[in-house]
Amino acid sequence: MSTAARYVLWGLGLLFVLRVALLFTTYTNLYPDEAQYWLWSRELDFGYYSKPPMIAWLIHLSTLFGDREPFVRLFAPFLHLGAALFLWGAGKKLFDERTGLTAAVIYSVMPGVVLSSAVISTDAALMFFLAATLYFYSLFLTSDSERDRTRAVLGMGLMFGCAALSKYACVYFLIGAAAHALFAPSVRQRWSWPRLALFLGAFILLLSPNLYWNATHGFQTVSHTADNANWHWGKLFNPLSLLKFWRDQFGVFGPVPFAILILAFAGLFWRRGPVLQRDTASDLRTALIGVACLTAPPLVFVSIQAFLSRANANWAASAYVPASLLVAALVWHGFYVAVRTHRLSRWAVIAGATFQVAVMTVFMVGVVSPELSRTLGLGNTVKRARAWDTTTQALIAAAQAGPAPSAIAVDNRNVYNAVAYYGRDWFAAHPDTPLKAWVREAHPKSQAETETPLTETVGQDVLILSYVDGFLPDIRHDFISTGNAESLKIAIDHKRTRDFTLLRGYGFKRAPRDPITGHPVGAGVVQEDEAE
Repeated sequence: MSTAARYVLWGLGLLFVLRVALLFTTYTNLYPDEAQYWLWSRELDFGYYSKPPMIAWLIHLSTLFGDREPFVRLFAPFLHLGAALFLWGAGKKLFDERTGLTAAVIYSVMPGVVLSSAVISTDAALMFFLAATLYFYSLFLTSDSERDRTRAVLGMGLMFGCAALSKYACVYFLIGAAAHALFAPSVRQRWSWPRLALFLGAFILLLSPNLYWNATHGFQTVSHTADNANWHWGKLFNPLSLLKFWRDQFGVFGPVPFAILILAFAGLFWRRGPVLQRDTASDLRTALIGVACLTAPPLVFVSIQAFLSRANANWAASAYVPASLLVAALVWHGFYVAVRTHRLSRWAVIAGATFQVAVMTVFMVGVVSPELSRTLGLGNTVKRARAWDTTTQALIAAAQAGPAPSAIAVDNRNVYNAVAYYGRDWFAAHPDTPLKAWVREAHPKSQAETETPLTETVGQDVLILSYVDGFLPDIRHDFISTGNAESLKIAIDHKRTRDFTLLRGYGFKRAPRDPITGHPVGAGVVQEDEAE
Protein backbone atom coordinates (compact mmCIF):
# COMPACT_ATOMS: atom_id res chain seq x y z
CA MET A 1 0.00 0.00 0.00
CA SER A 2 1.33 3.41 -0.97
CA THR A 3 1.99 6.17 1.55
CA ALA A 4 -0.95 8.18 0.19
CA ALA A 5 -3.23 5.16 0.54
CA ARG A 6 -2.19 4.65 4.16
CA TYR A 7 -2.91 8.30 4.97
CA VAL A 8 -6.34 8.13 3.33
CA LEU A 9 -7.18 4.86 5.07
CA TRP A 10 -6.21 6.29 8.45
CA GLY A 11 -8.26 9.41 7.67
CA LEU A 12 -11.34 7.39 6.69
CA GLY A 13 -10.93 5.25 9.80
CA LEU A 14 -10.69 8.28 12.08
CA LEU A 15 -13.71 9.87 10.41
CA PHE A 16 -15.64 6.64 10.91
CA VAL A 17 -14.78 6.52 14.62
CA LEU A 18 -15.86 10.16 15.03
CA ARG A 19 -19.15 9.47 13.27
CA VAL A 20 -19.91 6.48 15.48
CA ALA A 21 -19.00 8.52 18.56
CA LEU A 22 -21.31 11.29 17.36
CA LEU A 23 -24.26 8.89 17.36
CA PHE A 24 -23.75 8.34 21.09
CA THR A 25 -23.19 12.02 21.98
CA THR A 26 -25.72 13.92 19.87
CA TYR A 27 -28.77 15.32 21.63
CA THR A 28 -31.06 15.01 18.59
CA ASN A 29 -34.10 12.76 18.52
CA LEU A 30 -34.91 10.39 15.70
CA TYR A 31 -36.43 12.01 12.64
CA PRO A 32 -40.01 10.79 12.11
CA ASP A 33 -38.87 8.79 9.08
CA GLU A 34 -36.20 7.10 11.21
CA ALA A 35 -38.85 6.27 13.79
CA GLN A 36 -40.98 4.78 11.02
CA TYR A 37 -38.11 2.56 9.88
CA TRP A 38 -37.66 1.44 13.48
CA LEU A 39 -41.36 0.52 13.58
CA TRP A 40 -40.93 -1.56 10.46
CA SER A 41 -37.92 -3.32 11.97
CA ARG A 42 -40.08 -4.68 14.79
CA GLU A 43 -41.93 -6.93 12.30
CA LEU A 44 -39.63 -8.17 9.55
CA ASP A 45 -41.19 -8.53 6.13
CA PHE A 46 -40.22 -8.46 2.45
CA GLY A 47 -41.71 -5.02 1.90
CA TYR A 48 -43.33 -2.02 3.56
CA TYR A 49 -45.79 0.67 2.61
CA SER A 50 -43.38 3.21 1.13
CA LYS A 51 -39.97 1.51 0.87
CA PRO A 52 -38.33 -1.86 0.16
CA PRO A 53 -37.26 -3.86 3.23
CA MET A 54 -33.46 -3.42 3.47
CA ILE A 55 -33.61 -0.46 5.89
CA ALA A 56 -35.83 -2.41 8.32
CA TRP A 57 -33.59 -5.47 8.16
CA LEU A 58 -30.50 -3.40 8.97
CA ILE A 59 -32.17 -1.65 11.92
CA HIS A 60 -33.41 -5.00 13.22
CA LEU A 61 -29.80 -6.19 13.33
CA SER A 62 -28.37 -3.05 14.92
CA THR A 63 -31.08 -2.86 17.60
CA LEU A 64 -30.26 -6.33 18.84
CA PHE A 65 -27.82 -4.38 21.04
CA GLY A 66 -30.46 -1.91 22.29
CA ASP A 67 -33.30 0.26 21.03
CA ARG A 68 -31.88 3.70 21.85
CA GLU A 69 -31.30 6.20 19.05
CA PRO A 70 -27.58 5.38 18.52
CA PHE A 71 -28.37 1.74 17.86
CA VAL A 72 -31.18 2.59 15.45
CA ARG A 73 -28.68 4.69 13.47
CA LEU A 74 -25.66 2.47 13.93
CA PHE A 75 -25.38 1.15 10.38
CA ALA A 76 -25.22 4.63 8.80
CA PRO A 77 -21.46 5.30 9.30
CA PHE A 78 -20.65 1.68 8.42
CA LEU A 79 -22.52 1.92 5.12
CA HIS A 80 -20.87 5.17 4.09
CA LEU A 81 -17.40 3.92 5.01
CA GLY A 82 -18.05 0.82 2.92
CA ALA A 83 -19.23 2.93 -0.01
CA ALA A 84 -16.04 5.01 0.13
CA LEU A 85 -13.88 1.87 0.14
CA PHE A 86 -15.76 0.41 -2.84
CA LEU A 87 -15.24 3.70 -4.69
CA TRP A 88 -11.56 3.48 -3.88
CA GLY A 89 -11.43 0.02 -5.45
CA ALA A 90 -13.49 1.02 -8.49
CA GLY A 91 -11.32 4.07 -9.13
CA LYS A 92 -8.15 2.02 -8.86
CA LYS A 93 -9.47 -0.53 -11.35
CA LEU A 94 -10.83 1.95 -13.90
CA PHE A 95 -8.16 4.64 -13.59
CA ASP A 96 -5.40 4.49 -10.98
CA GLU A 97 -4.91 4.52 -7.21
CA ARG A 98 -4.84 8.30 -6.79
CA THR A 99 -8.19 8.57 -8.59
CA GLY A 100 -9.75 5.97 -6.30
CA LEU A 101 -8.35 7.65 -3.19
CA THR A 102 -9.63 11.05 -4.33
CA ALA A 103 -13.08 9.60 -5.07
CA ALA A 104 -13.24 8.06 -1.58
CA VAL A 105 -12.36 11.40 0.02
CA ILE A 106 -14.80 13.39 -2.15
CA TYR A 107 -17.58 10.99 -1.22
CA SER A 108 -16.76 10.93 2.51
CA VAL A 109 -16.79 14.72 2.96
CA MET A 110 -19.78 15.33 0.69
CA PRO A 111 -22.32 17.44 2.70
CA GLY A 112 -25.09 14.97 1.89
CA VAL A 113 -23.02 12.10 3.28
CA VAL A 114 -22.03 14.15 6.33
CA LEU A 115 -25.72 14.46 7.22
CA SER A 116 -26.60 10.92 6.14
CA SER A 117 -23.89 9.47 8.39
CA ALA A 118 -25.67 10.90 11.44
CA VAL A 119 -29.12 9.48 10.61
CA ILE A 120 -30.37 6.16 9.28
CA SER A 121 -31.96 6.40 5.85
CA THR A 122 -32.64 4.39 2.73
CA ASP A 123 -30.07 6.55 0.91
CA ALA A 124 -27.20 5.17 3.02
CA ALA A 125 -28.04 1.58 2.10
CA LEU A 126 -28.70 2.51 -1.53
CA MET A 127 -25.36 4.29 -1.93
CA PHE A 128 -23.42 1.46 -0.28
CA PHE A 129 -24.86 -1.20 -2.58
CA LEU A 130 -24.56 1.05 -5.64
CA ALA A 131 -20.88 1.59 -4.81
CA ALA A 132 -20.49 -2.19 -4.52
CA THR A 133 -22.27 -2.62 -7.87
CA LEU A 134 -19.94 -0.04 -9.42
CA TYR A 135 -16.93 -1.90 -8.04
CA PHE A 136 -18.02 -5.18 -9.64
CA TYR A 137 -18.80 -3.27 -12.84
CA SER A 138 -15.21 -1.97 -12.82
CA LEU A 139 -13.98 -5.55 -12.45
CA PHE A 140 -16.13 -6.58 -15.37
CA LEU A 141 -14.71 -3.78 -17.54
CA THR A 142 -11.05 -4.39 -16.65
CA SER A 143 -10.75 -8.18 -16.23
CA ASP A 144 -8.94 -10.04 -19.00
CA SER A 145 -10.15 -13.48 -17.94
CA GLU A 146 -13.54 -14.65 -19.21
CA ARG A 147 -14.08 -16.46 -15.92
CA ASP A 148 -13.35 -13.31 -13.90
CA ARG A 149 -15.77 -11.30 -16.04
CA THR A 150 -18.50 -13.84 -15.41
CA ARG A 151 -17.85 -13.72 -11.66
CA ALA A 152 -17.93 -9.92 -11.78
CA VAL A 153 -21.31 -10.01 -13.54
CA LEU A 154 -22.68 -12.31 -10.84
CA GLY A 155 -21.39 -10.00 -8.09
CA MET A 156 -22.84 -7.01 -9.91
CA GLY A 157 -26.25 -8.67 -10.14
CA LEU A 158 -26.29 -9.59 -6.45
CA MET A 159 -25.21 -6.14 -5.29
CA PHE A 160 -27.69 -4.47 -7.61
CA GLY A 161 -30.42 -6.69 -6.20
CA CYS A 162 -29.50 -5.48 -2.71
CA ALA A 163 -29.59 -1.90 -3.99
CA ALA A 164 -33.12 -2.50 -5.29
CA LEU A 165 -34.10 -3.87 -1.87
CA SER A 166 -32.84 -0.57 -0.44
CA LYS A 167 -34.51 1.91 -2.78
CA TYR A 168 -36.01 1.71 -6.25
CA ALA A 169 -33.94 4.71 -7.37
CA CYS A 170 -31.23 2.16 -8.16
CA VAL A 171 -32.90 1.76 -11.57
CA TYR A 172 -30.91 4.75 -12.81
CA PHE A 173 -27.81 2.55 -12.75
CA LEU A 174 -29.37 0.25 -15.35
CA ILE A 175 -30.08 3.20 -17.62
CA GLY A 176 -26.51 4.44 -17.25
CA ALA A 177 -25.01 1.01 -17.92
CA ALA A 178 -27.16 0.63 -21.04
CA ALA A 179 -26.05 4.07 -22.24
CA HIS A 180 -22.41 3.11 -21.64
CA ALA A 181 -22.81 0.00 -23.80
CA LEU A 182 -24.49 2.10 -26.47
CA PHE A 183 -21.71 4.69 -26.62
CA ALA A 184 -18.72 2.34 -26.16
CA PRO A 185 -18.37 -0.56 -28.64
CA SER A 186 -15.70 -2.22 -26.48
CA VAL A 187 -18.20 -2.47 -23.61
CA ARG A 188 -20.86 -4.01 -25.86
CA GLN A 189 -18.38 -6.68 -26.87
CA ARG A 190 -17.87 -7.72 -23.26
CA TRP A 191 -21.56 -8.36 -22.77
CA SER A 192 -23.17 -11.54 -24.06
CA TRP A 193 -26.63 -13.02 -23.71
CA PRO A 194 -25.51 -15.56 -21.07
CA ARG A 195 -23.84 -12.81 -19.01
CA LEU A 196 -26.85 -10.55 -19.31
CA ALA A 197 -29.07 -13.44 -18.23
CA LEU A 198 -26.77 -14.13 -15.26
CA PHE A 199 -26.89 -10.48 -14.16
CA LEU A 200 -30.68 -10.23 -14.51
CA GLY A 201 -31.19 -13.65 -12.92
CA ALA A 202 -29.18 -12.75 -9.80
CA PHE A 203 -30.93 -9.39 -9.58
CA ILE A 204 -34.45 -10.81 -9.98
CA LEU A 205 -33.72 -13.68 -7.59
CA LEU A 206 -32.92 -11.24 -4.79
CA LEU A 207 -35.75 -8.87 -5.63
CA SER A 208 -38.43 -11.54 -6.14
CA PRO A 209 -39.58 -11.72 -2.48
CA ASN A 210 -40.21 -7.96 -2.55
CA LEU A 211 -42.02 -8.27 -5.89
CA TYR A 212 -44.20 -11.02 -4.39
CA TRP A 213 -44.90 -8.85 -1.34
CA ASN A 214 -45.98 -5.97 -3.56
CA ALA A 215 -48.19 -8.25 -5.63
CA THR A 216 -49.94 -9.51 -2.49
CA HIS A 217 -50.30 -6.00 -1.02
CA GLY A 218 -51.77 -4.16 -3.96
CA PHE A 219 -48.34 -2.89 -5.09
CA GLN A 220 -48.31 -0.44 -2.18
CA THR A 221 -44.63 0.49 -2.42
CA VAL A 222 -44.70 0.93 -6.19
CA SER A 223 -47.90 2.99 -6.14
CA HIS A 224 -46.59 5.14 -3.29
CA THR A 225 -43.42 5.82 -5.28
CA ALA A 226 -45.57 6.86 -8.24
CA ASP A 227 -47.76 9.06 -6.01
CA ASN A 228 -44.66 10.95 -4.90
CA ALA A 229 -44.29 12.24 -8.46
CA ASN A 230 -47.40 14.34 -7.72
CA TRP A 231 -48.25 15.11 -11.36
CA HIS A 232 -51.49 17.06 -11.71
CA TRP A 233 -52.76 18.57 -14.92
CA GLY A 234 -52.91 22.32 -14.60
CA LYS A 235 -49.96 22.33 -12.17
CA LEU A 236 -47.28 21.02 -14.50
CA PHE A 237 -44.20 22.99 -15.54
CA ASN A 238 -42.52 24.62 -12.56
CA PRO A 239 -39.22 26.26 -13.56
CA LEU A 240 -38.73 27.64 -10.05
CA SER A 241 -38.92 24.12 -8.65
CA LEU A 242 -36.23 23.05 -11.12
CA LEU A 243 -33.98 25.96 -10.13
CA LYS A 244 -34.47 25.13 -6.46
CA PHE A 245 -33.55 21.50 -7.09
CA TRP A 246 -30.32 22.46 -8.88
CA ARG A 247 -29.48 24.98 -6.18
CA ASP A 248 -29.90 22.27 -3.58
CA GLN A 249 -27.51 19.95 -5.45
CA PHE A 250 -24.65 22.35 -4.71
CA GLY A 251 -25.44 21.75 -1.06
CA VAL A 252 -25.76 17.98 -1.41
CA PHE A 253 -22.56 17.33 -3.40
CA GLY A 254 -20.58 20.43 -2.47
CA PRO A 255 -20.13 23.67 -4.48
CA VAL A 256 -16.79 22.88 -6.15
CA PRO A 257 -17.45 19.18 -6.97
CA PHE A 258 -20.84 20.06 -8.42
CA ALA A 259 -19.35 22.93 -10.42
CA ILE A 260 -16.72 20.53 -11.81
CA LEU A 261 -19.53 18.11 -12.67
CA ILE A 262 -21.43 20.79 -14.60
CA LEU A 263 -18.24 21.84 -16.34
CA ALA A 264 -17.59 18.24 -17.37
CA PHE A 265 -21.04 17.70 -18.84
CA ALA A 266 -20.82 21.04 -20.64
CA GLY A 267 -17.47 19.95 -22.06
CA LEU A 268 -19.00 16.72 -23.36
CA PHE A 269 -21.46 18.69 -25.48
CA TRP A 270 -19.08 21.53 -26.38
CA ARG A 271 -16.76 19.49 -28.51
CA ARG A 272 -14.43 22.38 -29.33
CA GLY A 273 -14.24 23.67 -25.79
CA PRO A 274 -10.90 23.97 -23.99
CA VAL A 275 -12.04 21.90 -21.00
CA LEU A 276 -11.91 18.16 -21.65
CA GLN A 277 -8.96 16.70 -23.50
CA ARG A 278 -9.86 14.64 -26.57
CA ASP A 279 -6.66 12.72 -27.18
CA THR A 280 -6.94 10.38 -24.19
CA ALA A 281 -6.23 6.67 -24.47
CA SER A 282 -9.18 4.54 -25.55
CA ASP A 283 -9.45 2.65 -22.23
CA LEU A 284 -9.37 5.88 -20.25
CA ARG A 285 -11.92 7.49 -22.53
CA THR A 286 -14.22 4.46 -22.23
CA ALA A 287 -13.99 4.61 -18.42
CA LEU A 288 -14.74 8.35 -18.36
CA ILE A 289 -17.74 7.87 -20.65
CA GLY A 290 -18.98 5.02 -18.47
CA VAL A 291 -18.84 6.92 -15.19
CA ALA A 292 -20.46 9.94 -16.87
CA CYS A 293 -23.27 7.69 -18.19
CA LEU A 294 -23.88 6.32 -14.68
CA THR A 295 -23.92 9.83 -13.19
CA ALA A 296 -26.28 11.53 -15.63
CA PRO A 297 -29.61 9.60 -15.42
CA PRO A 298 -30.59 10.52 -11.83
CA LEU A 299 -29.81 14.19 -12.45
CA VAL A 300 -31.64 14.25 -15.79
CA PHE A 301 -34.77 12.37 -14.73
CA VAL A 302 -35.14 14.06 -11.34
CA SER A 303 -34.64 17.45 -13.04
CA ILE A 304 -37.55 16.59 -15.35
CA GLN A 305 -39.59 15.59 -12.29
CA ALA A 306 -38.68 18.87 -10.56
CA PHE A 307 -39.74 20.84 -13.63
CA LEU A 308 -43.05 19.00 -13.96
CA SER A 309 -43.93 19.04 -10.27
CA ARG A 310 -41.45 18.95 -7.39
CA ALA A 311 -38.36 17.05 -6.25
CA ASN A 312 -36.63 16.69 -2.92
CA ALA A 313 -32.90 17.42 -2.84
CA ASN A 314 -32.00 13.79 -2.04
CA TRP A 315 -33.96 12.24 -4.90
CA ALA A 316 -30.83 12.35 -7.07
CA ALA A 317 -28.59 10.92 -4.34
CA SER A 318 -27.76 7.85 -6.40
CA ALA A 319 -25.92 10.11 -8.88
CA TYR A 320 -23.24 11.03 -6.39
CA VAL A 321 -21.68 7.59 -6.03
CA PRO A 322 -20.44 7.55 -9.66
CA ALA A 323 -20.19 11.38 -9.60
CA SER A 324 -17.54 11.20 -6.87
CA LEU A 325 -15.47 8.94 -9.09
CA LEU A 326 -16.17 11.07 -12.18
CA VAL A 327 -15.00 14.28 -10.50
CA ALA A 328 -11.87 12.54 -9.20
CA ALA A 329 -11.12 11.15 -12.67
CA LEU A 330 -11.66 14.55 -14.27
CA VAL A 331 -9.30 16.23 -11.81
CA TRP A 332 -6.50 13.75 -12.56
CA HIS A 333 -7.18 12.72 -16.16
CA GLY A 334 -10.12 14.35 -17.89
CA PHE A 335 -9.18 18.02 -18.09
CA TYR A 336 -6.46 19.40 -20.30
CA VAL A 337 -3.15 19.62 -18.49
CA ALA A 338 -3.30 23.39 -18.87
CA VAL A 339 -6.64 23.42 -17.07
CA ARG A 340 -5.86 21.06 -14.21
CA THR A 341 -2.45 22.60 -13.50
CA HIS A 342 -3.69 26.17 -13.72
CA ARG A 343 -3.22 28.19 -10.57
CA LEU A 344 -6.94 28.94 -10.29
CA SER A 345 -7.79 25.25 -10.62
CA ARG A 346 -5.50 24.32 -7.75
CA TRP A 347 -6.94 27.04 -5.54
CA ALA A 348 -10.50 26.02 -6.45
CA VAL A 349 -9.83 22.42 -5.40
CA ILE A 350 -8.19 23.55 -2.15
CA ALA A 351 -11.05 25.96 -1.42
CA GLY A 352 -13.64 23.29 -2.15
CA ALA A 353 -11.99 20.73 0.10
CA THR A 354 -11.57 23.29 2.88
CA PHE A 355 -15.20 24.34 2.62
CA GLN A 356 -16.52 20.79 2.83
CA VAL A 357 -14.29 19.86 5.75
CA ALA A 358 -15.43 23.04 7.50
CA VAL A 359 -19.10 22.18 6.89
CA MET A 360 -18.50 18.68 8.23
CA THR A 361 -16.76 20.02 11.32
CA VAL A 362 -19.46 22.61 12.05
CA PHE A 363 -22.19 19.98 11.72
CA MET A 364 -20.46 17.37 13.88
CA VAL A 365 -19.63 19.88 16.60
CA GLY A 366 -23.01 21.60 16.39
CA VAL A 367 -25.21 18.56 17.01
CA VAL A 368 -23.45 17.71 20.27
CA SER A 369 -25.49 20.26 22.26
CA PRO A 370 -28.46 22.60 21.72
CA GLU A 371 -26.33 25.60 22.69
CA LEU A 372 -23.75 24.82 20.00
CA SER A 373 -26.51 24.30 17.43
CA ARG A 374 -27.89 27.71 18.25
CA THR A 375 -24.46 29.36 18.18
CA LEU A 376 -23.53 27.78 14.84
CA GLY A 377 -26.90 28.51 13.23
CA LEU A 378 -27.98 24.88 12.85
CA GLY A 379 -31.41 25.32 14.41
CA ASN A 380 -33.31 25.00 11.14
CA THR A 381 -31.22 21.99 10.08
CA VAL A 382 -32.05 19.88 13.14
CA LYS A 383 -35.53 21.15 14.01
CA ARG A 384 -37.26 18.02 12.67
CA ALA A 385 -35.11 15.89 14.98
CA ARG A 386 -35.93 17.73 18.20
CA ALA A 387 -38.61 17.65 20.90
CA TRP A 388 -40.35 14.45 19.86
CA ASP A 389 -39.55 12.93 23.24
CA THR A 390 -41.07 15.89 25.09
CA THR A 391 -44.09 15.81 22.74
CA THR A 392 -44.67 12.17 23.66
CA GLN A 393 -44.20 12.87 27.36
CA ALA A 394 -46.80 15.67 27.20
CA LEU A 395 -49.25 13.38 25.39
CA ILE A 396 -48.79 10.60 27.94
CA ALA A 397 -49.24 13.11 30.77
CA ALA A 398 -52.54 14.21 29.21
CA ALA A 399 -53.65 10.57 28.94
CA GLN A 400 -52.87 10.01 32.61
CA ALA A 401 -54.49 13.24 33.80
CA GLY A 402 -58.05 11.96 33.40
CA PRO A 403 -59.94 8.72 32.79
CA ALA A 404 -57.89 6.23 30.83
CA PRO A 405 -58.68 6.70 27.12
CA SER A 406 -59.72 3.75 24.99
CA ALA A 407 -57.13 4.85 22.41
CA ILE A 408 -54.79 7.68 21.52
CA ALA A 409 -55.16 8.96 17.96
CA VAL A 410 -53.07 11.34 15.83
CA ASP A 411 -53.77 12.91 12.44
CA ASN A 412 -50.23 13.07 11.03
CA ARG A 413 -47.96 10.16 10.04
CA ASN A 414 -44.80 11.91 11.31
CA VAL A 415 -46.33 12.46 14.73
CA TYR A 416 -47.55 8.86 14.77
CA ASN A 417 -44.07 7.49 14.05
CA ALA A 418 -42.36 9.68 16.64
CA VAL A 419 -44.92 8.94 19.36
CA ALA A 420 -44.74 5.22 18.60
CA TYR A 421 -40.98 5.23 19.15
CA TYR A 422 -40.71 7.56 22.15
CA GLY A 423 -43.80 6.08 23.78
CA ARG A 424 -42.80 2.48 23.09
CA ASP A 425 -42.37 1.52 26.74
CA TRP A 426 -45.59 3.24 27.84
CA PHE A 427 -47.72 1.68 25.11
CA ALA A 428 -46.19 -1.74 25.84
CA ALA A 429 -47.20 -1.31 29.50
CA HIS A 430 -50.71 -0.04 28.58
CA PRO A 431 -52.02 -2.39 25.87
CA ASP A 432 -55.60 -1.23 26.55
CA THR A 433 -54.69 2.24 25.22
CA PRO A 434 -53.31 1.62 21.73
CA LEU A 435 -51.88 4.26 19.42
CA LYS A 436 -54.05 4.78 16.34
CA ALA A 437 -54.02 6.90 13.17
CA TRP A 438 -57.09 8.94 12.28
CA VAL A 439 -57.70 8.46 8.55
CA ARG A 440 -58.96 11.59 6.84
CA GLU A 441 -59.34 10.39 3.27
CA ALA A 442 -61.29 7.52 1.76
CA HIS A 443 -58.14 5.41 1.49
CA PRO A 444 -55.03 5.18 3.69
CA LYS A 445 -52.07 7.40 2.79
CA SER A 446 -49.42 5.90 5.08
CA GLN A 447 -48.51 2.63 6.72
CA ALA A 448 -49.88 3.86 10.03
CA GLU A 449 -53.26 4.55 8.43
CA THR A 450 -53.13 1.18 6.63
CA GLU A 451 -52.26 -1.02 9.61
CA THR A 452 -53.46 0.86 12.71
CA PRO A 453 -56.45 3.02 11.72
CA LEU A 454 -58.78 4.37 14.37
CA THR A 455 -61.90 2.16 14.43
CA GLU A 456 -65.18 1.99 16.30
CA THR A 457 -63.85 -0.97 18.29
CA VAL A 458 -61.52 1.28 20.31
CA GLY A 459 -63.29 4.57 19.63
CA GLN A 460 -65.39 4.96 22.78
CA ASP A 461 -63.19 7.57 24.50
CA VAL A 462 -60.29 8.71 22.35
CA LEU A 463 -57.57 11.19 23.27
CA ILE A 464 -56.78 13.01 20.03
CA LEU A 465 -53.55 14.83 19.25
CA SER A 466 -54.16 17.00 16.18
CA TYR A 467 -51.23 18.55 14.29
CA VAL A 468 -52.52 19.37 10.81
CA ASP A 469 -54.18 22.78 10.49
CA GLY A 470 -57.80 22.58 9.42
CA PHE A 471 -58.42 18.90 10.25
CA LEU A 472 -60.19 19.59 13.55
CA PRO A 473 -63.73 20.11 12.10
CA ASP A 474 -63.45 16.82 10.20
CA ILE A 475 -62.16 15.01 13.28
CA ARG A 476 -65.14 16.26 15.30
CA HIS A 477 -67.45 15.12 12.50
CA ASP A 478 -66.21 11.52 13.00
CA PHE A 479 -67.38 11.41 16.65
CA ILE A 480 -70.79 11.47 18.27
CA SER A 481 -69.44 14.16 20.61
CA THR A 482 -66.14 15.82 21.47
CA GLY A 483 -64.76 17.72 24.41
CA ASN A 484 -63.13 21.12 24.54
CA ALA A 485 -59.96 21.62 22.53
CA GLU A 486 -56.78 22.52 24.38
CA SER A 487 -53.68 24.04 22.83
CA LEU A 488 -50.40 22.22 23.35
CA LYS A 489 -47.19 24.03 22.43
CA ILE A 490 -43.94 22.07 22.48
CA ALA A 491 -40.73 24.11 22.47
CA ILE A 492 -38.28 22.98 19.79
CA ASP A 493 -35.62 25.58 20.55
CA HIS A 494 -35.37 29.16 21.77
CA LYS A 495 -37.62 30.52 18.98
CA ARG A 496 -39.55 27.60 17.48
CA THR A 497 -42.51 25.64 18.79
CA ARG A 498 -44.49 22.67 17.49
CA ASP A 499 -48.20 23.45 17.96
CA PHE A 500 -50.83 20.78 18.62
CA THR A 501 -54.45 20.57 19.70
CA LEU A 502 -55.61 18.07 22.34
CA LEU A 503 -59.22 16.98 22.71
CA ARG A 504 -61.36 13.99 23.66
CA GLY A 505 -63.65 12.27 21.18
CA TYR A 506 -66.54 10.06 22.27
CA GLY A 507 -68.20 7.41 20.15
CA PHE A 508 -66.11 7.23 17.00
CA LYS A 509 -68.24 6.69 13.91
CA ARG A 510 -66.44 7.41 10.66
CA ALA A 511 -68.38 9.87 8.50
CA PRO A 512 -68.88 9.23 4.75
CA ARG A 513 -66.06 10.36 2.44
CA ASP A 514 -66.47 12.09 -0.89
CA PRO A 515 -66.00 9.40 -3.59
CA ILE A 516 -64.11 11.81 -5.86
CA THR A 517 -61.78 13.70 -3.54
CA GLY A 518 -61.63 11.08 -0.80
CA HIS A 519 -62.14 13.82 1.80
CA PRO A 520 -64.97 13.92 4.35
CA VAL A 521 -68.21 15.08 2.76
CA GLY A 522 -68.42 18.87 3.01
CA ALA A 523 -64.77 19.27 3.96
CA GLY A 524 -62.95 22.40 2.89
CA VAL A 525 -59.53 22.54 1.24
CA VAL A 526 -56.78 22.41 3.84
CA GLN A 527 -53.06 21.81 3.72
CA GLU A 528 -52.10 18.23 2.93
CA ASP A 529 -50.04 16.04 5.19
CA GLU A 530 -46.34 16.09 4.31
CA ALA A 531 -45.37 13.53 1.65
CA GLU A 532 -42.67 10.94 2.33
